[in-house]
Amino acid sequence: ARHAVTAFPRQFWLLVAGTALYLVGVQMAYPFESIYLNRRLGVPMTTVGLMLGLSLLAGLPFQVVGGALADRLGRRPVLALAALASAALYAGLGLTGDLRLIVALLVFEAAFGWAQYLIGSNAMIADLVPLARRAEAFSLTRVALNAGTIVGPLLAGWLISRDPTFRLPFVTAGAVCLGFFAVIVTLFRETRPPAAATAAGGLVSSLRGYAEVLRDRRFVLFSLVALLPLYGFGQVWVTTPIVLEHLFAVDARHWGYLVTFYAACTTLLQFPVVRLVRRRDHSRLMAAASLGTGLGLGGAAFVPWPWTVLPFLVLSLGLILLVPIASTIVAELAPAALRGRYMGAWTLVYMGGYALGPLLGGWAMDGLGDRGAFAVVAAAGLAGALLFPTLKPCRDDAAVGDAPGGEDERALRQP
Repeated sequence: ARHAVTAFPRQFWLLVAGTALYLVGVQMAYPFESIYLNRRLGVPMTTVGLMLGLSLLAGLPFQVVGGALADRLGRRPVLALAALASAALYAGLGLTGDLRLIVALLVFEAAFGWAQYLIGSNAMIADLVPLARRAEAFSLTRVALNAGTIVGPLLAGWLISRDPTFRLPFVTAGAVCLGFFAVIVTLFRETRPPAAATAAGGLVSSLRGYAEVLRDRRFVLFSLVALLPLYGFGQVWVTTPIVLEHLFAVDARHWGYLVTFYAACTTLLQFPVVRLVRRRDHSRLMAAASLGTGLGLGGAAFVPWPWTVLPFLVLSLGLILLVPIASTIVAELAPAALRGRYMGAWTLVYMGGYALGPLLGGWAMDGLGDRGAFAVVAAAGLAGALLFPTLKPCRDDAAVGDAPGGEDERALRQP
């Protein structure tokens, strides 16, 4: 255990701790947004899906800018911006019921909040950790994320029982996100490598660097297939609580317990599972992730409460692999000078696929019914499981000896 701690630098562990704090705030609010909009404000589920999905899509262009800014200005300012945007959304949800203002806040957070955290944190990890240990590093941040996902809903459920209007948990979530901002500005140091600063130039020049990202055909193909499991992942927090309420009368309190169970599974299993499979073929690991995500979430609509915990266990196993292995593949593809832009492009794909969940999921629920909509999720996961092994593995071509922040070779040569 001591070797595992000393294998990573102090800045990395600060990021892990900050991530846990940030996710406590996020998960006090995010899993309850659709319940609040649908039940408290009376917004139809199709409209809820459109509000959440279109706001994510509206924020996508800013993720391109975020990747360029991460290379030009550094990782730290991007992370600080993310914390402030999340604080604004959650505090705003607690203080207003005006749907127009809520939509504006959703778009603002989609542009400058969680997605920018992903860009800044993923680039910072790639700066700090050598290639051979990046899968473990990404999985450790997921452990922190899931720890926050355990604590956040529990705190929110307790606060909701005392304030059914949702105001108290939302405002508290905003305050916790501000705490993460304070950690960033007082304790974090900049990790951007000199190569990125030299290559970035002006903002327009930085944006032109995306042309090289788009010429990387393996990255493009990987991103297209990744949309399939991401479609399911995007529905975990949006359509799933509504489906479980419709089918099995699962209320907000019990939904919070299920989220806590899912987060506990991922927290306990995340690091040991990724450490166990770290030398396996990454494309096959992504296939397993896609299958687990699709069948786990899709199966939740067919397994009565309280046995719904079983498909959620399968879902947690899929997501344990999905995010850290995908981030590792992208980090392997990215040269040091373009890490921020590769992570920006990947975050664009990640959030775009995630946005498809609420955008199409609410529509599918109204058109196909709850179980029909979740059968589509299962089918998408199965399709991803079949397609990922057809992609050439990254691991064979990886330059495992690169140093953090150095001018490492591409881990995967373009064909």
